[in-house]
Amino acid sequence: MIIAAYAGTGKTTLANMYPARFADFVLMPYKYELEEDKDYGETGKANPDNFQRPDWPHNYIAAIQEAMHDGKHLLIPTDYLTLAHLQAKNIPYVLCYPEREAKEIYRRRYMDRGNNENFIDIFAEHWDNWIDMFEQDNHGHHVVLRSNEYLSDVITRIEAIETSN
Repeated sequence: MIIAAYAGTGKTTLANMYPARFADFVLMPYKYELEEDKDYGETGKANPDNFQRPDWPHNYIAAIQEAMHDGKHLLIPTDYLTLAHLQAKNIPYVLCYPEREAKEIYRRRYMDRGNNENFIDIFAEHWDNWIDMFEQDNHGHHVVLRSNEYLSDVITRIEAIETSN
């Protein structure tokens, strides 16, 4: 199962809590040319100095397809190109995103975890556009997180979708 979850919903935390069941399938090494010995962490996300890889997003989609055979739930970001490619290949996913009213809670999460201003601009300043896009997505199954919920709080809702398919 692929779980496409919005920034700040707890993908990494969930994968760390249940490593046998969930894999945090991070996007950065597939999207950007990164130095191997450097820890990019939260401050490196959405850094305008990152150089995009020429094989992006095809390399990420291929890696997702291969990792799907490992038996773990793949936690991926809600990157629109990734979702479009999954849709085109008719690969199902669960789309997890916050309720519209949670914007300021998420802005605070981004600040607290050390995201840079560019990241905050992308994910918080364009909040309504992202939520509109998710609400219009008719490919993925939707799980809308309430203001103070994380992915770890809605595992049963997510897994119920898996068992219903």
